[in-house]
Amino acid sequence: MSLRKFHLLLLAPLLVTSASFAANPPKPAISEIAAGLLSIKIDGMQDLPITGLKMVKTGEQTVFISSNGRFALTGGKLMDIWTQQEIKDLPDIDKIANRIDLSRMKLNVDDLGPVAIGHGKTSVLVFIDPLCPYCGKVMKDLQALQDQYTFKLVMVPILGPESQNIVVQLTCQLGSSDTKLKDSVRDRLLKQDYAGLPTEPPSPCNKEPLQKSVVTAKLFGLQGVPFLIAPDGRTHSGAPDVLADWLANKPHEVAKAITPEASKTEKKP
Repeated sequence: MSLRKFHLLLLAPLLVTSASFAANPPKPAISEIAAGLLSIKIDGMQDLPITGLKMVKTGEQTVFISSNGRFALTGGKLMDIWTQQEIKDLPDIDKIANRIDLSRMKLNVDDLGPVAIGHGKTSVLVFIDPLCPYCGKVMKDLQALQDQYTFKLVMVPILGPESQNIVVQLTCQLGSSDTKLKDSVRDRLLKQDYAGLPTEPPSPCNKEPLQKSVVTAKLFGLQGVPFLIAPDGRTHSGAPDVLADWLANKPHEVAKAITPEASKTEKKP
């Protein structure tokens, strides 16, 4: 069956207006419909990392934008807004589906109030919750890699009220001019030791970095922590088995990065 004939079969009940057809509309057999589907040659298919589309109308122009603001469909072109690249073919999707190129985004990671660990030339962005055990594994593993990388830990409270209090308290301490207090924040995170932190909201306190980190986490579509972004833009949700191998992009770790292990990720309750 030709593709044209298949389309006509599916559209017939909607297009036919004669009385006789209205009374007895043609009903193509299920076998014919199935045969028509099987006869269509599909050269390739790939899921897009888009969770939904929003229609944006501005004057005479209509643009379809993904809910995370990353992709836009306009003028017959699909654009990755974050990198200003047009998506033309299936390999283009492979290049961006599990990557976030921070170098091409107008995002200053330091505005998120990160805790920096290490002094390597290349940076690794890691979203964590202070109470997340898998985040603890990542923070333990990264300590042996401080000469190679600078890890920037961004706190996002996804595990409930206790996490939220810890994040607020530590964020406020990071905003202090007291160097020893800032160092204590880093030590607390690495040891996941939050004993003695006050429970009352500190005042005054600049919470803007925390607000930006939460917005950025939503923008990136975080479903859980830890969430890592390597220097080359590769992303990983969960704790890699061997952090050094994943950062070095070794083949056996790449497969795990594409299919994150739920057992190594703390998700929003």
